[in-house]
Amino acid sequence: MSNEEPPPKRQRKDSGSHNDDHVASNDSEAYIDTINRNKIDFDFEKLCSVSLSKSNVYCCLVCGKYFQGRSVSSPAYNHSIEWNHHVFMNLQTHKTYILPEDYQVTSPKALKHLQDIIYLLNPTYSQQDVARLDTEPSAYDLTHKPYFVGYIGLNKISKNDYSNVIVQALAHIQPIRDFLLLLPNDSLYEVLEHKYPLVSMFGLMVRKIWSRHLFKPHVSPHEFLQLVSLMSKKSFSITHQSSPKHFMVWFLNQLHSQLTRAIGKKRTILSKTLQGEIIVTTIPVVQKQASDSTVQFERQESMKKISISKFWHLSLSLGPASALKIQDTNDTVPQVSIESLLSKYDGTTTSQASASELRTYKLKYPGPPFLIMHIDRNLEEGNIRGNPTVVKFPMVLDMAPYIEGEIGPQKYQLVSSIKHHYVAGDTIDHKHDKQQWSISLLADSHKSEWVHIQDLDVTKVDGEFLFLDETYIQVWKRMESSHVLGD
Repeated sequence: MSNEEPPPKRQRKDSGSHNDDHVASNDSEAYIDTINRNKIDFDFEKLCSVSLSKSNVYCCLVCGKYFQGRSVSSPAYNHSIEWNHHVFMNLQTHKTYILPEDYQVTSPKALKHLQDIIYLLNPTYSQQDVARLDTEPSAYDLTHKPYFVGYIGLNKISKNDYSNVIVQALAHIQPIRDFLLLLPNDSLYEVLEHKYPLVSMFGLMVRKIWSRHLFKPHVSPHEFLQLVSLMSKKSFSITHQSSPKHFMVWFLNQLHSQLTRAIGKKRTILSKTLQGEIIVTTIPVVQKQASDSTVQFERQESMKKISISKFWHLSLSLGPASALKIQDTNDTVPQVSIESLLSKYDGTTTSQASASELRTYKLKYPGPPFLIMHIDRNLEEGNIRGNPTVVKFPMVLDMAPYIEGEIGPQKYQLVSSIKHHYVAGDTIDHKHDKQQWSISLLADSHKSEWVHIQDLDVTKVDGEFLFLDETYIQVWKRMESSHVLGD
């Protein structure tokens, strides 16, 4: 509670001779004009601010605080008496009640007035709504300022920008986005809400990101991250900076696992969209003494073994790089092309797996509809500076050289790119150095328009210069022109 004095207590109406239906029919629009939309925020955990209970929680639509119950002496009831606030919405059923009289708002006029608040609490979509998302990009917030639907900021509450960029990347992978937007229309949703909350909570995040009914042009991931922290046993939290890659792998595995159990099938929208297979050939190597007393290594091709592994992302390790002179400066920045990093997956380039084994890698046909690449900058072991090498890449990449078989072009278009920022501190020992994360998203593939999002900051950028960033994770979409048998 604030230090502000509550208003004079209002005398409770004598409802002894009135049943709920009678009161509702005469007084259902009362107090609707006291609702303050500027105070309403549904992004936080649904806890009673007095009892900390999660059950039967209501939002006071006058001050925005959460309270439990409607019965006499409940926190919501007491709040209505003490503060003269009377309009409460149930956060689970979305029904609205007037307290302390305790009757439901049923007037069509009042319900229409409340509809935008219900959309804020729980955005819903029809097939037609989803189809319009990419053709009607603008909407207006509570102050009538336009915002770009789907391309909005996520609050950086403390050190959660590592998870914000992954949420943004996954929320803009169209098959996953569409599945989550329409999920509440499926009978599966009730099962997910009760047994597999991470899927339903992430779905709510995505529905809010793509909502045309936001009061503010940003969303807070607070409630979502509270659940992530709980389920990961605090491996990923709001207050501790973590690796976006580690979070992404954990998150995808958790979502996939919950969905497989919910639907009773091994394949989910996640695995169908993102998961690929890689052919791993392991070749034994033996040491032999040459006649001149030198040691030679001989590949045992006849003993090679072939296995197939599933992957969520391809890891591209930065090796020795050449130098790129940045025009009009004296800075020399290491440079490497993404094609040279991908040569690891051409089926002939060998990698040293151990002292006695070599391995080659090639993607199994066809590649996944959306391909995630992680550029390993040696950031995963607490080295926040990492390798700043510039990775040059085209906007459209032919993956055919890295996929098995004699196939036609396998063109992938870049749709999102996560960037690492190193922020130097003010001490020689680098104790105050920091790292930050942001993401660039392809907003219009026909016009090649890109949007850059760093926490709440949303700006349009030129895609041609994305390669100058410290690219960390990218998502590539297989283009419809690519030749895939059976499509």
